[in-house]
Amino acid sequence: MAIFFAKLVVSGALIWFVLSQLSLTEIRDAMTKPHWGWLGAALAVYGLSAVAGAQQWAWILRTAGITAPAREIRRLYFIGLFFNNFLPANIGGDAYKIIDLGRREHRPLGVFCATLMDRLIGLGALTALAVLVLAGAAVAQIPLPNTALLMIPVLTLLFAVLALLLSRRLGSLLPGLLRRLGLGRIADQAARITEEFGRYRHQVRFMNGIFAFSMLVQLLRMGTHLLVALGLGFALTGTQMVQLLVLVPMLAISLTLPVTINGIGLRESVSAQLLVYAGLAGPQAVAMEVAAYLVQVVFSLQGGALLWLGRWGRGAPDATGEAESGGNR
Repeated sequence: MAIFFAKLVVSGALIWFVLSQLSLTEIRDAMTKPHWGWLGAALAVYGLSAVAGAQQWAWILRTAGITAPAREIRRLYFIGLFFNNFLPANIGGDAYKIIDLGRREHRPLGVFCATLMDRLIGLGALTALAVLVLAGAAVAQIPLPNTALLMIPVLTLLFAVLALLLSRRLGSLLPGLLRRLGLGRIADQAARITEEFGRYRHQVRFMNGIFAFSMLVQLLRMGTHLLVALGLGFALTGTQMVQLLVLVPMLAISLTLPVTINGIGLRESVSAQLLVYAGLAGPQAVAMEVAAYLVQVVFSLQGGALLWLGRWGRGAPDATGEAESGGNR
């Protein structure tokens, strides 16, 4: 509870900071002439990215030996999106997916490791895409802030984490080291975790394919922001689009910091400082990101509907012919 209130204070302070620098009227005015065709396209592209993201998670789960039906995996993925937008913590959606699917498959640790792998691959793909665009922008002499170079060490760090998780040597040494330190219970858990990640160790071709597919998913999500900008009536040039393909991932990486409630306040303050490098005025930058967030919220509402409908289906017989818990017996 203390952490929640601390995040609430930080969100409030950042919103106050943004409104002390920018006029709320100007931000609102930047959203008063919508082009609904572009905004509808943004919603459709984001929806396509969500379906692709669910498929990515399903493939990783399959490699981990999780055999839940694809339809159920998609349902849980969309419910996770709903929780991410309507619970006061971005981890809420992942927690729901892990608990629900882990209970059904009797492999909560396997689902946890697969979900963590999915998250890391997504962040790595997003960062790699930004670094590639950054390199192309440098060749084309398209200006970007010096802070954009930070995406290179971020990418290096993400690759290092993935390499450590998939490392055979670490997987064999870490449990033994923990036992020598007298941490037997933690050592046992570490051994189980390294065993789960070991399922991906020899799937080099699969992992490369998943990473390439994830880059496509992340490109769709970045495209959502560009379509939202067009939907708000911003006439983006080619140069601005290239700049945003670097700046928007930088914003997304910053939103992984667990310091606010669902990124509220952090999203607005960072976008107001960062996206102006693409030639947007501060109010336009904030309006663009608020509208992009609302597109995600609108799409995620179907996850709430799926959750509600799922509650009414709890009494249906499962594959073994027995009713699930909560149904009539």
